[in-house]
Amino acid sequence: MRLDDRVTALDGVGPKLASRLEDGLGIRTIRDLVAHYPRKFHDAGEVLDLSQVVEGQAATLLGEVLGWETKWLPKKGRKRPLEVAEGRVRQASGAVFTVTFFNQNWRAQRLPAGTVAAFSGTVKRFRSTLKLTTPDVQELGRVAAGVDPDAAAERLAHQRLLSVYAAVDGLPSGKIAELVEAALEALPPFDDWLSESWLDAQDLMDLDAAVRAIHAPPDVPTRDAARRRLVFDELFTLQLGLQWRRARLEADTVGQDNAPVAGGRAAAFLDALPFAPTGAQQRSFEALGEDLGAARPMHRLLQGDVGSGKTVVAVWTMLNAVDRGRQAAMMVPTEVLAEQHHRTLTQLLAPLGVNVLDGIRVEVLTSSSTTAQRRRILGEMLTGDVDLVVGTHALLEEGVRFADLGLVVIDEQHRFGVSQRLQLKDKATGAGHGRAVLPDVLVMTATPIPRSLSLTLYGDLDVTVLDELPPGRIPITTQLITPREEVRRDKLYAFVREQAAAGFGTYIVCPFVEDSDVLPGRSAVTEHQRLSDEVFPDLAVELVHGQMRTDDKDAAMARFRAGEAQVLVATTVIEVGVDVPHATVMVIEDAERFGISQLHQLRGRVGRSGDRSFCVLFAGWSASLGDEALERLRAVAATTDGFELAETDLDIRGAGQLFGKRQSGLPDLKLAHLRRDLAVIGTTRDLAREVVAADPDLTDPANAPLREQVLRTYEGGLDAFAVLETG
Repeated sequence: MRLDDRVTALDGVGPKLASRLEDGLGIRTIRDLVAHYPRKFHDAGEVLDLSQVVEGQAATLLGEVLGWETKWLPKKGRKRPLEVAEGRVRQASGAVFTVTFFNQNWRAQRLPAGTVAAFSGTVKRFRSTLKLTTPDVQELGRVAAGVDPDAAAERLAHQRLLSVYAAVDGLPSGKIAELVEAALEALPPFDDWLSESWLDAQDLMDLDAAVRAIHAPPDVPTRDAARRRLVFDELFTLQLGLQWRRARLEADTVGQDNAPVAGGRAAAFLDALPFAPTGAQQRSFEALGEDLGAARPMHRLLQGDVGSGKTVVAVWTMLNAVDRGRQAAMMVPTEVLAEQHHRTLTQLLAPLGVNVLDGIRVEVLTSSSTTAQRRRILGEMLTGDVDLVVGTHALLEEGVRFADLGLVVIDEQHRFGVSQRLQLKDKATGAGHGRAVLPDVLVMTATPIPRSLSLTLYGDLDVTVLDELPPGRIPITTQLITPREEVRRDKLYAFVREQAAAGFGTYIVCPFVEDSDVLPGRSAVTEHQRLSDEVFPDLAVELVHGQMRTDDKDAAMARFRAGEAQVLVATTVIEVGVDVPHATVMVIEDAERFGISQLHQLRGRVGRSGDRSFCVLFAGWSASLGDEALERLRAVAATTDGFELAETDLDIRGAGQLFGKRQSGLPDLKLAHLRRDLAVIGTTRDLAREVVAADPDLTDPANAPLREQVLRTYEGGLDAFAVLETG
């Protein structure tokens, strides 16, 4: 049997069972089957015969279910009678014992007569019968399906840890265990893609032993050693692919010398700041300065919480390219953010002179730019008259050319994909010894990412973290209001009016643009009308959402920014980049409909000055308000530390949604846990970098097994992965 054979190659697996395996668990081949690792292990202890058990002690008894009987016990102080399901189980020796479950009558349907299962618990005697009360159960199969109770007992006789597999209706864990066992028996030893020297250096179990031990571990140390080897494989393969992709992105390219110049505009910019940079910013200047002067193109991720000063770092970085006579571009995901950044750059660079004689030329280019504006700006970019340009993805269009593009800043990485990063090669205008001179790239995100996740999702980027806030920032006070506390709404509206009288603004964010029968909740359009007519008739209330015309949206934002409007009702279009210093209150309606990261980003729209700011999370009555949603909301209310919240989000949601769904094309993590295996993530990343640095396209014959492993593991191969979007 071969790993790439369909599961129908196994005896007893026909089209119907194969279809159930594929539809329910995504298992098509033998490789998929043996890679369907146990989700947990049940510590069964030694599997005993009834003649060996000791009353009052824990034991695991295996047998065939004979039948069930349901009884009802009187209330005796309980709210209702107690339902008791009793099953009779026969061991291979013929001895019979009883298992008892309270208010679990479904056990009779799940474990009908003919089921072979292992029951683990404390053995007691009732009259002449030995019984287990509410034992742990490991279903092993059905006699009618060909399971031999004697063989099952023999199989488990010396196996202390029983594997529990993710299962679906009609495919219990025991049946999957049976199929895996049959596959492993039929397969020859697994060829190891890591050499003996690799295994010795990393103290790893060989692949064949690891795969077999993870499914049927004889003891805990062996299980842990098997898991460590397979986790290493998952993470090393992933990191090899990421580093190989980076090598391909940089193939036939060289970097530029954008190293800081003593006495240049970058230095003058820092000297003119009205505050001293934080320690984290100083560290980022050092790391970026080394990258800017390196022979290879810079490719760095700058991540920092809301208000940590990423823009100052970005401006300093761009000015270093300008000091070297080159141009810099900042790409952002939306026109609103482009206009915001253009205003911010103009204000920050004002002490150096902006758009004046001998000053720095700063322009903004979006799809809303008029034909005349676009023609003028493109012409001046091509002649080199424009130093800094801010724009959306329009900067990547074919007709956009630069005189000498030295650096690109990409804001909010999750809105841009690898394909856009590849397009930067087309903007390279110089050449060095037959190779394109690639601009340095700085990717920024205000979404705090757990270190473990950043090393995987962005494993091909160098990472710098701004983990300090500038002095003078007052933490935002956050409150959660549940449906039972709705009476507090009137007090909140009174507070909003007080803030307006003091010259401060309020955001009110709704999850939907318009009302919907399918998704009940507050909509921005209806809420704007209600607040304008009924709640704040004496205040100016503006509306902003994604379906509005750009000029209407910009006009509404401008009135709120200028203080002409005191309240802004919006959807999540204001989530990123909107900067209104006098806004001090953020109200989020139906907050359970937003994720932790979104809530934190929305909250970051206030608290952007030295004034005390507030965030109110209103939990609605929607069906999505479950325990997990409340846990998210309480976490956001408890801390303003974005990185702590990111770790909480990772714990609540798991890596599957944060990792697998976000970046299609990356291999799934079946065993690795991003927080628990952080050390392995770091180790495999360093090893992958060493391998690819020495052999950029993995063409060395010694690396052939590594190359084959990566190409087999990445969905569609590395070529498909290299041009997939990240968000």
